[in-house]
Formats: sequence, C-alpha cells, structure tokens
Amino acid sequence: MRILITGATGFIGRHLVEALAPLHELYALVRQVPPAPRTKVHYLCQDLAQPLDLRQLPTQLDAIIHQAAVIDTKLADDTLPFLVNVVGTWRLLDYAATVGVQTFIHASTGGIYGCSQQPLRESDPPNPMDLYSLTKAQAELAVQAACGKFRKVVLRYFYPYGIGTPNPIPSYVQRAVRGETIAVLAGGGPLFNPLHVKDAVGMTVQALKLAQSVTVNIAGNQITSFAEIAKLAAQEVSRQPVLQRTPNEAAIPYYRANLIADTTRMHELFKVDQPVSLQRGIAELVVFHGRAV
Repeated sequence: MRILITGATGFIGRHLVEALAPLHELYALVRQVPPAPRTKVHYLCQDLAQPLDLRQLPTQLDAIIHQAAVIDTKLADDTLPFLVNVVGTWRLLDYAATVGVQTFIHASTGGIYGCSQQPLRESDPPNPMDLYSLTKAQAELAVQAACGKFRKVVLRYFYPYGIGTPNPIPSYVQRAVRGETIAVLAGGGPLFNPLHVKDAVGMTVQALKLAQSVTVNIAGNQITSFAEIAKLAAQEVSRQPVLQRTPNEAAIPYYRANLIADTTRMHELFKVDQPVSLQRGIAELVVFHGRAV
C-alpha cells in the first residue's frame, strides 16, 4: 500500500512509521525531517497551518493516517489549533478525494466527550471542555462531511501513553520515583483506562483493513487513577508514594469526573492479543526516566 502519515514525528506517528515502513510505501508528512530519518520513508515537509503544496505530495495513495494536531492549548496564538486541527484536516480530506484514497484514518481523542461518571460510548454526544478537544470534535465533523468516497475511520484514543507521551502520566511516574509529593483528588478520581502506544499502533494498523466507515473508542483494558499510577511507579523503586489529598473542586473540569471508554466496539473490530498491562507500561516509564532517587 501507498500510505501517507501526517504527524509522523509525533508520539503515535513515529511508532506508526516504524511499524509500517517495512511493509508499505510510506510517505511521512512532517514540519521538519527528524535527525535520524527512517530509511525507505519519503519525508515531505509541510505545515498544516498553511495550504498544502500539492506539487510535493503523491498523486496516488491508498490510505492516509492523519495523526497531526496542535495539542498545546496555552499558545499565545489560539487560532493555531483551529488552523491545524480543523482547517488543516479539511484541506487534507479534499486532497484525499483527488488522489484515490480508499481509507482515511483520523486520529481523534476521547476528550471530545468531556467527562462522565458512566463509560463513554461512541453514540454519546460531544462535550469538549478545552480548546484542543473542541477542535478535534470539529475535525470529526469535517471528516464526516467530506465528499470523498473513501472509508472514514475515526479513532478516539483514550490517554495513549508510553515513552515520550505528552499527557500527564510520565510526570506522576517521575514524581513518584523521586519521592516527591503528589497531589491527588480526595475522591480518588478521575478514573480512566489508558492505552499503551504499542496497542494504539496495533489497532491503527488494523484499521487500514476495515471494510466500513466507523468511529471507535481506542482504550486500554484496565481502569486506573493517577494515584494508582503513582503507587505502581513507586513500587518499582521500593517506595511508598507521597500523596497529598486535595478537594475535588480544586481540579480542572476535565478531572472532576471519569474518562472511561466503553470498548465494546473496539473488541468487535480489532484483535488485541496480549495487550500491554498497566504494570508493564508504568515499569517501562520508570526505567526510561531512571531509577536513581
């Protein structure tokens, strides 16, 4: 297959490149070629905040995996997430329609749901609570509205983690290993089911073979909390975590309820053999960040 991956140097994107490059003709859309580029990968420098330069892009593709996004919502220019996450997605969909794409895989987030005390299903309405999630919800609307005849697969990742993840999980691991005080909510929440990047990549690759358009939650099998993650990390270095309980009201809105994915559809569509356990995933982070305390 001829596949284009956007965000190919990002957290999930770079792992996808490693997984797909030996098997397919791969084009990696990046803002800057990485210092150690993968051999046999065609790197294409484009900024999705700007119109696509079609002269540099392939004229025929089988699939696009759209991983690129602006995650930082504290930027001085708060129009940038809209330009990249929404307008950039629309432009990419228009390009997909012209080059014979059969499958368009769009990386979204469980954050579009907001938070809830009940497991979140794909049929639940969006309730984004920050700028990033708002723009990802709008990008999903763009995917559904696109006129291309290709299959549209929306993957809503829930807390994907691993070495290099931009979410808060590594910070809890680091502080637990160092014996630093960690603030957690008195109520024990929020609860969530994080997804190891290896499993995220495995199901994304499987999505290339889906025969229908679909939106699906992609999450792990274990429900946990930040306090539990700190405990697991501390155990790896024979410590007890130093937890400081704070009122639930002190949390940002996202963390005042749970973010647990209902994964019924995921298990219907994808084969998940031997998923990475939370214990193993946290142990990997402990080793990466160093055991010295």
